[in-house]
Amino acid sequence: MSVRKLTAKLLAALAVFAGGASVSAQEHALADPFAFDPDFQWFEPIYDADIVDTKPKKRAHTGWFGTYDKLHLWGKRPDEASGIGDSYQLDFGEGNRYEFGYMTPGKDTGWLFGWTDLDIAAADVSRIGRINRLNDEQLEGDPEFPGGMFGTNVLTEDNNNFGYDTRFYDIGRSTNIVEYDSYEINKTWRMEPYHYGGILEPMVGFRFVTMDDSAYNRNYSRTREDTTAASVSLPPPYFTDLGISDDAYEILDEEIQEIENEMYTVQLGFRYFKFVNRFRYSAEFRAFTGLNLQNAMRYNRKETTFYDGFEAGDDVTAVFNTQSLVTYERNDEFFIGYDVRAEVGYQLTQMIHVRGGFQLLDLAKGVWRNERGGTNSNLSYGATDQNFLAVGGTFGIELNR
Repeated sequence: MSVRKLTAKLLAALAVFAGGASVSAQEHALADPFAFDPDFQWFEPIYDADIVDTKPKKRAHTGWFGTYDKLHLWGKRPDEASGIGDSYQLDFGEGNRYEFGYMTPGKDTGWLFGWTDLDIAAADVSRIGRINRLNDEQLEGDPEFPGGMFGTNVLTEDNNNFGYDTRFYDIGRSTNIVEYDSYEINKTWRMEPYHYGGILEPMVGFRFVTMDDSAYNRNYSRTREDTTAASVSLPPPYFTDLGISDDAYEILDEEIQEIENEMYTVQLGFRYFKFVNRFRYSAEFRAFTGLNLQNAMRYNRKETTFYDGFEAGDDVTAVFNTQSLVTYERNDEFFIGYDVRAEVGYQLTQMIHVRGGFQLLDLAKGVWRNERGGTNSNLSYGATDQNFLAVGGTFGIELNR
């Protein structure tokens, strides 16, 4: 055998061996969920020619992924039995949704983790200026005792309301105060594409949900000097005229109720998506059920403020804060809920999509919520088997999803 042929065979064998070792290393790297590819091309551009002939199976990403969505949802008010008639009124809320997970290449199984929060705060209140109306020293930009956050007076009790140049109370009643948080973990599977390119991903897992429903009534009363008009702008029960007095003082009474719902649930659902050129259409459904452990608390708080006069800019001479004993109640309920989403995503690069969509969240049964006062200022606990519905739009971004 000539030296040329021997050399050629040795080079060919070396090339085959090196290629096989490289492929094997890549397969093992992809199979390890904790092995990250250092050459991720997150911002690598994608062209129409790259996706025209690509099969749906190849366009569905594998490996680590993450998403973020901003939520703009309207939430339903609690049921009521006091004749207000606003049980089906929706109030605006904002929140965030984070998801991350891993889809194993070649096995088409993975994990999905998610966290969602939503806050709603609505009230029927009227704004009333306090006896001294403002701290005029702060208006000059040189507070007497600087040092607090944003230059507020740390040694006085007469700071202007944060973000305003006046001192006031918002008095009245709350209508819908909700703090919602959801944590979920799911095992996912990716099925083979259907005839027209759609892909189904079933999931099963656990979801832990907390929902705090709060309510308050704020009542205000004050004295007045003899030169002050006797008429008042706010009728009882939220405003009380204490009459003419030489002592300038005001009282804010707050009746507060807080209900905590802790829901431990199992969850079933699916995600279905389909690629059309650069667009991806997706729909998700999750149903969950379990036990809701409920805790309610009630207390009253009073703030009494004394002044050295009735004029704007007069100083606060004393402030007294008192709070009643907190009382508690416990309960538990069987809980059912579901979560529906529909989204349209647009592919910007190889790994980045932007998307917008619709979400409907329904905690359909087994939620304890407050009942608001109607023609009087008294709060009471509502039914322990109510629901909470939230519906609206979402907009977000995703990486390698």
